[in-house]
Amino acid sequence: MNLDSAGLIKPTYVVHGCPCYKEFGKTEKVCLNNDSVLPIRAILIDPSFFNSLQLKSDLEEFESNIETMCYLVMFLDRDKGYCYCVSQNQRIRIHNQDVKVSEIDSALQFVTSLEKSRQGVLCSDCLYKYIRTLGESSEGFLTNDERNEIIVSYVRKIANTMAMQLSGYEDLDESIGRDFREHLPIYIEEIKKSCAQLTSIIRNLKKTDVDTDLIQLIDAYGTLSRLESVFLFQVQTLDNESEKMNPLDTLQFMVNISEKVMSINDEIRDRTHNLMEKDAFPDNIQEMLTMYSQKMKTTEFKFRNLVSVLNEIDSQT
Repeated sequence: MNLDSAGLIKPTYVVHGCPCYKEFGKTEKVCLNNDSVLPIRAILIDPSFFNSLQLKSDLEEFESNIETMCYLVMFLDRDKGYCYCVSQNQRIRIHNQDVKVSEIDSALQFVTSLEKSRQGVLCSDCLYKYIRTLGESSEGFLTNDERNEIIVSYVRKIANTMAMQLSGYEDLDESIGRDFREHLPIYIEEIKKSCAQLTSIIRNLKKTDVDTDLIQLIDAYGTLSRLESVFLFQVQTLDNESEKMNPLDTLQFMVNISEKVMSINDEIRDRTHNLMEKDAFPDNIQEMLTMYSQKMKTTEFKFRNLVSVLNEIDSQT
């Protein structure tokens, strides 16, 4: 995230990647700008080379005199709201419509959350698919059934990626040879055991004279674990119920879970702060909750990212 001297997010003017770039096999590369098909030669240039590019009038300085040259770089004109090919100084158009800066901003949020970049270049196919299915230029291009089918695919992919991260599957030793579908139920069982442990601690603490904030804090950690379990269980069912799945209902359900997770995280922070201020945090409990606290920070980041992406899809459907 780029921040200015005041700590505010800097606006993006240059994007390393383009929705009009297409590869066929290992050698053929074409540009689809303005709904044409132009064979091109693409070269990778360090994005910092374009740091001075902030105005549409600056594009002439970087424009190539070779029609087939492609830098794989877009300029976002935030004054007029349009996107430009830097190498050719041309406005980017898809399906006979201008691609808007607002569409790319939304697509960036979605694509960077899902796709790993190749040599720093964003997945161009992913940008293109986003704009054609959820952007303004998709109007009249897809039927409702086709759009719903793609949304189902997006939601499934987002959810599975998130589940792999939450469950630690991505960090699993390959020598174990465990399939993700085998791994997920095992991890969900681990969450259930963790919840049972927290419930037992609460039961014992209620027999003592402890601050009620402490009991409510531990209960909040238990709720957080249960929400994670519900989310993962939902992911488990996505592949099994694809025929019956209502994409908008599933989308809303996942948004609701994610927002609830963030709400519980806020509650945990407040109660932890109160206990520390009152010096009512027993050392043994504080040490026990350290593991849960570390996991909470990781989980919160992932769910906050997830809810941003899902809300973006929801707003476009």
